[in-house]
Amino acid sequence: GYTVSIPFFEENWKPSSFYDRIKYNKEGGMHTLCLLDIKVSEPDYETMQRYGKVRLLPPRFMNVNTAIDQLLEVEAEKQQVR
Repeated sequence: GYTVSIPFFEENWKPSSFYDRIKYNKEGGMHTLCLLDIKVSEPDYETMQRYGKVRLLPPRFMNVNTAIDQLLEVEAEKQQVR
């Protein structure tokens, strides 16, 4: 089946297209390879605004629990729309 990327949700950005691909694969009896998000070399925009200096945030690696929480959140939202 299709490979999907599961990104970290942000405050104002919560894409859900990965959920639809996982569902499609499952309905077709296929496996899904899920790539979990990583954040490396991400600038700290707050520091840039305040001090005009570029500072990088520490790296973050999505774990399985976060991915599952986000999948459940998307599923709950899609069930509310129906």
